[in-house]
Amino acid sequence: MKADALIIGGGLIGITTAHRLAKRGCSVVLVEANEDVGLGANFANGAMLVPSQTMPWNSPGILPTLLRSIVTQNSALRIKPKAIPSLFKWGLHFLKNSKPYLHELHTRRLLELALFSMDIFEEYYKGYADQFEAKKCGTIKIYRDQPGLEAQIRSNRHLSEVGLDWEALTPDQTVEAEPHLQALAPQLAGGIRFSADVVADSRKFCQILRDDLVASGQIIHVSCQANELLMSGDRVIGARTTIGDIRAKNTILALGANTRKLAANDARSILVRPVKGYSVTYDTTGVNDLPSYPVIDEGMHVGIVPINGKLRAVGIAEFAGHDDTLSPKIIRQLDRLTKSIYPNLAQTLDGCKREPWTGFRPMSADGLPYIGETSSKGLWVNTGHGHLGWTLATGSAELLADLIMGKPTPLDASSYAVTRSH
Repeated sequence: MKADALIIGGGLIGITTAHRLAKRGCSVVLVEANEDVGLGANFANGAMLVPSQTMPWNSPGILPTLLRSIVTQNSALRIKPKAIPSLFKWGLHFLKNSKPYLHELHTRRLLELALFSMDIFEEYYKGYADQFEAKKCGTIKIYRDQPGLEAQIRSNRHLSEVGLDWEALTPDQTVEAEPHLQALAPQLAGGIRFSADVVADSRKFCQILRDDLVASGQIIHVSCQANELLMSGDRVIGARTTIGDIRAKNTILALGANTRKLAANDARSILVRPVKGYSVTYDTTGVNDLPSYPVIDEGMHVGIVPINGKLRAVGIAEFAGHDDTLSPKIIRQLDRLTKSIYPNLAQTLDGCKREPWTGFRPMSADGLPYIGETSSKGLWVNTGHGHLGWTLATGSAELLADLIMGKPTPLDASSYAVTRSH
């Protein structure tokens, strides 16, 4: 049997891509190396879809921060010395794209994709919201310094032209919106509420799409490793896997930071590196009074998200290669930061069972994902979404499905092409 599409990678991006193609009538085979879908970067991620957070990490003036991160291992951004050789070319392009005009351009392109993605996400929200804990509650970003707040407001005014929905809050309004921030009130310069942001469980979302695909007759192989691509001349016609050869008209790589391993011919163009993120999920079942808003502390670079009777803290960006070791020191730091934002909850959180986690964000050098066909005919990629995987998943999948089907795309797809200039 030859499928219309073989998707390699059963994380959030891969399974959403499979689902959008299946909706177009394509026969789909998906292979995932883990024992189930959704066990990678999205397993215990920030649980937020945030068009409000589309600024690439390589903001102007980032170089001193990067240099300090090599020697200061208690900051929000860290670089392990052993990872530096693998970051050399990527890092040069990362810095090149930190120029103000490029950073602004890429922020707009990410926001355009994010807003398009939210439009596609609405279809799933209407059909399955209760099943994956989706809630249109918005988010609040808090600031402890006036210059930082004012800089964000200036940026937001420009992004309003693209469609960003936001509202500046005084310290009193911030506490009124989220009363659990009362203890932090003397330190607050203000806040910004982004009402279009959504909280949702991406792991459960993956399971819903898995079941939907199987029920519609599509094929999913878990515990199945793709080892190499099958070629016919210069065209990719499938992959050799641990369960045998699987042939397809189109092969899509959705392997996050591992995409380059199979896309050997395009590895130099796909400038993606793994960035390790951490989370701590507190089981607050039975706790009656919890924050109702996801709160992002801009200065601390930490987000705290109430979801499904639990409180999840996410933060820290660590360049450590593919080392997936869970650092107890970083987990303790994340716990301390959480309590510094909600000191009134410190004792409560100490009594809660907690689940630490770490996973890899696939970060591109210019901040934009790679969505499209490679130089090898029949081989497509959907990767490089960085900290915005959940936000961009449905839109990226829809865009790629249009490209594969040869249909006009609602966005300029060349912005996300593998062959784009960095």
